[in-house]
Amino acid sequence: MRKEERQMACDITAHKMHMCALKAEGCSDEVASLSASPTVKCGNCGALANSPDNVCNPVPLK
Repeated sequence: MRKEERQMACDITAHKMHMCALKAEGCSDEVASLSASPTVKCGNCGALANSPDNVCNPVPLK
């Protein structure tokens, strides 16, 4: 399945604080802060994040 065909697991309100949205907006300082000690990655785009609240489809890091 292509990335653009994947269903987003999050709601649009929360999405504005997800890593993919922050990267698209050019918020590099915020992205760096929210991914300094990652515990999860996004199952859609692979972005790493400290909290599952900051990705669309959180998958725990092994």
